[in-house]
Amino acid sequence: MDLKNLQSSDNPGVSWERLRDLPLDKFSDLRVLVLGDFMLDEYIWGRVERISPEAPVAVVDVERETRTLGGAGNVANNLVALGAGVEVLALVGEDNPARLLKEELRRLGIDPQGLFADSQRRTTRKTRVFANQQQVVRIDRETRVPGPGSFEAWALERLDALMPALNALILSDYGKGVLTPALLKEVIRRAQGRNLPVVVDPKGADYSPYAGATAITPNQKEMEQVCGQPLASRKELVKKGEELRERLGLHALLITQGAEGMTLIREDGALRIPARTPREVFDVSGAGDTVVAVLALGLAQWGDAAVAAALANLAAGVVVTKKGTAPILRSEMERELRGHVHLEEKIVTLRELGFLISHLRTQGRKVVFTNGCFDLLHAGHIKFLEDSRRLGDILVVALDSDASVAAVKGEGRPVIGAEQRLRILAALEVVDYVALFDSGQLPEILQNLQPDILTKGSNYPEAEVAGREIVQGYGGRVQILPVTEPVSVSDLINRIRGEE
Repeated sequence: MDLKNLQSSDNPGVSWERLRDLPLDKFSDLRVLVLGDFMLDEYIWGRVERISPEAPVAVVDVERETRTLGGAGNVANNLVALGAGVEVLALVGEDNPARLLKEELRRLGIDPQGLFADSQRRTTRKTRVFANQQQVVRIDRETRVPGPGSFEAWALERLDALMPALNALILSDYGKGVLTPALLKEVIRRAQGRNLPVVVDPKGADYSPYAGATAITPNQKEMEQVCGQPLASRKELVKKGEELRERLGLHALLITQGAEGMTLIREDGALRIPARTPREVFDVSGAGDTVVAVLALGLAQWGDAAVAAALANLAAGVVVTKKGTAPILRSEMERELRGHVHLEEKIVTLRELGFLISHLRTQGRKVVFTNGCFDLLHAGHIKFLEDSRRLGDILVVALDSDASVAAVKGEGRPVIGAEQRLRILAALEVVDYVALFDSGQLPEILQNLQPDILTKGSNYPEAEVAGREIVQGYGGRVQILPVTEPVSVSDLINRIRGEE
């Protein structure tokens, strides 16, 4: 996005300097409630080598299955990835998909008590079958009827209990029956009473149930559906947008327009927010979830719709460059604001690594993990990393902190500090991500990330590989790679120091 040109003939824009200096770490002080249609997205990965004798259809030999949160769950995923605290209110069935959905929420650190179980309902589940990396079919299982009155009463009671600790509400409507007109009206009324911003990702052709919300975020196609006519010119779009904003009593209407950016309509006029500098767009799915998450956080933190919308536009421009539905990381937004640096994309925190690997799994990517000191990088290290990378699609390196290296290697180590070692590893083409860790964290890291393969050099007997039992316990594999010409870094250092 060309932040310096974030201006409009209708209304002053937001300067690049202001956006660049925003303390995004303040998102960690916020708590947001997501109310809406939570879904379980499942992915079945396999290969096709034959046609069924029963019918002219391909036979998919299943190799692995993955899952993630979909719908309103992806909004929650984005909020957590940005550092915010999250509460949820949703309607599920009494079934195994509901159990799995709760597991995914717990993995994100979200209390699953916000899910109301209805025995007459099926948890919304979308199962995508991929064969040879191509999607073969999608299977939807859901109940698309309004939730029972008991859910509405329960949701409002829980909302009242949560409200004192909240900074914003997001209503994520996918038309599955959770957000009934009566519930929407009452939730918005109660939020207004506490002066909490309410951001709505709308659905359908009738937006009247969203009246009184702080902001709603239709895309241009949805806006045309609501207006009942094409909106070919900016003048028409702004005119209809102003009419809708006034009719619903909104503080702001943010219309997303894909490659054209966004149009923000407020009481004092319209602001055009241009798309970020063009890059290759892989997938727009989930971009709307990112927009409402960032918009809500921006409104809660700074109370300025123009600033919040500009940040949301920047975040959407990042996520559409990713394959599949993926959340925006706060570090990604910070890099975009201060200038894109390729090496920094690879250097991540352990927390960010969890989001990245979860996303990679939804693409069917095989993750290889290794760990070590990598002090005074040499040819043996390079070969080991190259051999590790060949085993899968993504290579993640966990790098021992300076304190961990000193504890293992003794006084005077590491020779090269952690920051430099991170940047050296990130510069290698075969390394996809590198994160700093303390050796005592390894069991927890492996259990949380669950990489497909853990690699170690043959100078370590398999029985002595740290984390071996954890990896094998969840069905992963430990791979010992041959080290044909072992090099002792300690010997090299001693030679350099002239101690030999």
